[in-house]
Amino acid sequence: MLILRFRLDPEIWLSPLMILGTQWYILFNVIAGTTALSVELRLAAQNFAVRRLLWWRRVILPAIFPAYVTGAVTAAGGSWNASIVAEIVQWGDTTLTATGIGAYIARTTAAGDGARIALGIAVLCLYVLAFNRLLWRRLYNLAAERLRLD
Repeated sequence: MLILRFRLDPEIWLSPLMILGTQWYILFNVIAGTTALSVELRLAAQNFAVRRLLWWRRVILPAIFPAYVTGAVTAAGGSWNASIVAEIVQWGDTTLTATGIGAYIARTTAAGDGARIALGIAVLCLYVLAFNRLLWRRLYNLAAERLRLD
């Protein structure tokens, strides 16, 4: 409604719909990672007087990084799905459309064009696979190998 009222650019202002839909994956995974921090580790850090910046750099951030990466991977998958819904928004008789794979899939689905729906889904799958291989797998391996606290 605000996008229509203030004539905002849908290319920019439809993005918060995806962000609002996916931020929860990261938040809840980071909370879980923080609560999984062992009492022994907290007590050891307290006994060694680990404070402020050192506490964050050497204890908290390495402890929650694996949970953050898991949440980010899940959020990225959710945002790919949310893009299909968020890139075309209708309010009354007005339709706002952003350019993107989500809008393409939504338009071809509304038109009932099976071949183009399959093409859009195939391209989306290729994007997801590329991101998983090039970014998320590397971050996940880093979190699993170098930042384990067990």
